[in-house]
Amino acid sequence: MNEPTDAISILAPLWRRKWLILAVGIVVAAGSYLYYKRARPVFEVTTQIYLGAGAEEQAPGEKSKGQSAVISNQATIINSIVVEKVHLQLRKEHKNGLIRGTKVHANAVEKSQFITVAAQAHNAKGAALLANTTVQTYIRRQRATHQRVIERQIAISRRQLRRIEIGSLPKVPAKSKGAKAKEKESEKAAAPSSVSTTNVLQAASLSSKINQLEASLSQTGAEQIKPAKAGTAVKLSPKPRKNAIFGFVIGIVLAAIAAYALDRLDRRLRSLAAVESILQTQILAGLPKVRRPIVRAEGRLTPSRFLLEPLRRLHIALGLAAGAENGRDNNTYTEPHQQRPRVILFTSADAGDGKSTLVADLALIQRDAGMRVAVVEANFRRPVQARLLGLDGSHGLADVLAGALAVQDAMQRVMPTGAPVGPAAALSDAPVATAVESSSAGSLFLLAGAGAVANPPAMLANDAMRDLLRSLAEDFDYVLIDGPSPLETSDVMPLLGVVDGIVIVARLGHTRELAARRLVQLLSNASPAPVLGAVANSMSRKEAGHYGYSAHSSRIRPAWLIGR
Repeated sequence: MNEPTDAISILAPLWRRKWLILAVGIVVAAGSYLYYKRARPVFEVTTQIYLGAGAEEQAPGEKSKGQSAVISNQATIINSIVVEKVHLQLRKEHKNGLIRGTKVHANAVEKSQFITVAAQAHNAKGAALLANTTVQTYIRRQRATHQRVIERQIAISRRQLRRIEIGSLPKVPAKSKGAKAKEKESEKAAAPSSVSTTNVLQAASLSSKINQLEASLSQTGAEQIKPAKAGTAVKLSPKPRKNAIFGFVIGIVLAAIAAYALDRLDRRLRSLAAVESILQTQILAGLPKVRRPIVRAEGRLTPSRFLLEPLRRLHIALGLAAGAENGRDNNTYTEPHQQRPRVILFTSADAGDGKSTLVADLALIQRDAGMRVAVVEANFRRPVQARLLGLDGSHGLADVLAGALAVQDAMQRVMPTGAPVGPAAALSDAPVATAVESSSAGSLFLLAGAGAVANPPAMLANDAMRDLLRSLAEDFDYVLIDGPSPLETSDVMPLLGVVDGIVIVARLGHTRELAARRLVQLLSNASPAPVLGAVANSMSRKEAGHYGYSAHSSRIRPAWLIGR
């Protein structure tokens, strides 16, 4: 049952980076093609040597060393002595360019009297010339050595024959003073000699051997078979197309291995299942990845059409989740809207998870749904809500908490879609409650996090902040607090005890798993407010379909466009 899951877990990082892996393969293939396209070519030609009866170190009368051993010795001589001699000869002829980067190799053909010589060079003519020069040099050396051996054997045989002939001549008896000496000499001369017969046979054998040796001088010995020609040269390298294909395969394999290794080393939340498992809470909504989350249509701010339906789902889920949670705690059923949290803190584990953009988009959706919404930006270090909602960020929450401005003077209204133009629109000068009650279509106000604050945690922990949130909760249906990550700074820590609920925002492919675990641990130990759920940001459409968050929001028109 776990095999498909294991296969998906292995292939998932490869599929996510499929275009990068393909790009790496194409780049490696193109680089291989260009490199080998400009590389110098290598051509190879072959020729053969037929040894015949003229083995280099074997002459008539010598004992045979074995055919295979003799031919192997000749191939070794070519690879060592002859090739070096050819290189020296070409250097003397000032042909260093011909031998640069060349190779010559002789190989003995098994159970035959042939030796194959292969030469490699950067052009076909050079390879043919090098092969033929090597073979001719070997043949000349072999013939000279063979002739020298035969001539030495002839000289030895002639000397032996001359000694026998000299020993066969009759000897002149020496003058002797005694009679007995004369008698012995006469007996030796008169007796038949067996030595003379032996000398005659040896002389005849030596004469026959000399004739055979003289006849072997005319033998040609080794011969070249099929001289090398430039037209028969084979191009060994480069082969750009073949090398490019090989480089493409190698690039794909290495990129896939690197992608898999990086995925294992990069511990980030990649799926909704991981978000739900690590954060240990329900997924309230999954928002697809869009280029511009907030757009301006006909001078009015509105969420991207791809975010409309997911944000509406989030708006409804906030009330349902809180009502169900409170009903379970009290063991009684209560109406969800009666238990709906008014003050909600939005936080995240890492900076850049899209929390501030989500708060602005959700506030616009709730306003269009007829809700009275206030956005409180409790981020004094990097305030962005004024820019997202197109308002002035010169004053805000810090001025209210310091007593420099009244809350109704610091809050700025975001004009709704389809808001009337004229006296009805100029409600920002009236008290907050009056301005809210005058709009039946919903309203949205921003209390920006502007102003220089020396000690943000101390300011947010002040009783003035508690009173402000209590007052806003009485006048508005929702108070959305945009706070920094408690792991990044301690600014938002004093607010954990005064809010009605917390929503964690995670961005797929960005939020670190370790940071998410630490955030869950921190909230479970330090926050009395319940975690209402999590919102997965930058979700792919394919994954949204798998988890039932696929929205056809592109077909839904905003309310202010209906009837046009």
